[in-house]
Amino acid sequence: MADVKCHNGLLVCKQEYKPVTFNPWKHHCNFVCNQIEHIRRTGDPAINQYLNYIGGTLLDFYIGDLTINLIINEIKSFFTGQDIYNVEAFRHWLGLPNKTYKSIVLSDGSRWVLRLGQNEEFYIHTHPGRYSPLTVRCRPATLKVAIAYRYLFGFDYDDFDIRKVNFARKVVGLPPVRSLYSVSALLTFTSILTVNNH
Repeated sequence: MADVKCHNGLLVCKQEYKPVTFNPWKHHCNFVCNQIEHIRRTGDPAINQYLNYIGGTLLDFYIGDLTINLIINEIKSFFTGQDIYNVEAFRHWLGLPNKTYKSIVLSDGSRWVLRLGQNEEFYIHTHPGRYSPLTVRCRPATLKVAIAYRYLFGFDYDDFDIRKVNFARKVVGLPPVRSLYSVSALLTFTSILTVNNH
């Protein structure tokens, strides 16, 4: 499993990404697909632990080709070029308290939102911008069920049926649905989670 940890119960951090926090379970398609494959291959039973990294009301999910390392490095390079090396300089750049976020565009044209992190160690929180190029927007429950579906049934077939969808919903803790029509967003999003993404 990737060396990630839950930080203050909300964010996923890696020491080498410091001072940037980024939650790949919630925002990075290739990471999620790789982790599903890893979990299936190793028999790791803790799928719900990873699904707990996904919260909120709506999320933006990056489907481009930049790896997490490239995203973090481009963000860090941007701030190095701005001579921003600490939380106070970052707060000033954001324009706090009048402004709470800014966005920058990375090398592939995707736009990333930057906010103040939760502490002075990880003070740059980033996620894909709303309606940014190379992102799709969905509800957290849709992403969770799509992950559970791929975890349970793999990437080889897209033969969706109501029984499989409801089994995935049960894993996530959601009630069953009566028809596939009512979960059209799930079918679309599950098709995004493919091994062809990496």
